[in-house]
Amino acid sequence: MTAIERSRYHQNATGDPAIVTRTVSSNAEMEAVYQIRRDVFVREQGLTRSVYDEPDDRVSVHVVAQSGGQILGTGRLTFIRDEAQIAWLAILKPARGTGAGKAIMQHLLEIAAEHPVQYVSLNAQTHALGFYERFGFESIGNRFHMSQIEHQFMVKVLDPAD
Repeated sequence: MTAIERSRYHQNATGDPAIVTRTVSSNAEMEAVYQIRRDVFVREQGLTRSVYDEPDDRVSVHVVAQSGGQILGTGRLTFIRDEAQIAWLAILKPARGTGAGKAIMQHLLEIAAEHPVQYVSLNAQTHALGFYERFGFESIGNRFHMSQIEHQFMVKVLDPAD
């Protein structure tokens, strides 16, 4: 069974009920993904106006984290030739610091490692650089702004032995 097909269980940082990550497999779950994106990227950060018109959504793997039956966050993995790209990683404000983001990243990286990709890339908001560095991502190039929020392009080279 691959990471795409299974749920993962994680003990969260606060000792609360375990966090479960799983891939999105229904329209209802995808609506929950869009709701989280709206809450974080539209309402909270003002980063975008729409979370629906993303053409890569249809060809990507989406992962959600939940605890106690409530979805806490989401992230997306898109494969482009020998690269996997992580995007739209968002954790609802009350769930930040619980380990939900870490659980989603671990699941996305497991999925990437099961495919013939050489590296994983992402555009990190600079306040979260340390978070991504803990997963082995390195900054490449200059920082840039998307809707007034500073970002950094980051890459993690995958070791074929892992």
